[in-house]
Amino acid sequence: MTIPPFSIFALFAEFCVTGIIFYVIWTAISNVRFNRKLAFGVLAYEVVFNISYMVMKSFGESSTPSTMKSSGDVALAIFHGIFSLFMFVTLILFFLVADRHYAKGENFFVHHHRLTSVFLYAWGISVFSGALFFVRLYM
Repeated sequence: MTIPPFSIFALFAEFCVTGIIFYVIWTAISNVRFNRKLAFGVLAYEVVFNISYMVMKSFGESSTPSTMKSSGDVALAIFHGIFSLFMFVTLILFFLVADRHYAKGENFFVHHHRLTSVFLYAWGISVFSGALFFVRLYM
């Protein structure tokens, strides 16, 4: 099966987005400054490219159950689709709340370190499930 170029781009870009999200949170923790432009820039990118990619894939034929290798692949696709959308909404809320706290001079990610850790682990699971789905579908 030929891998669609947009799928390769989306996978690579998701790793870059993940790096930016981790960077925004790390610099906010260590510098007590929330990089608002970078945070909301990455959110805008997620809306324009990754959400449009998910919509395109949901209406496309390349990820239909008939082209998947097993029922496990179908389950992985369902999990990844739902969980990624949930994590995207969570990212929006997380950055909006963090922005408000940093505007008041509060270090949100330090004060909510457990929530931040859970978010980062969950985000990692979301990205990993997408990479695993890519490998299972195309390789």
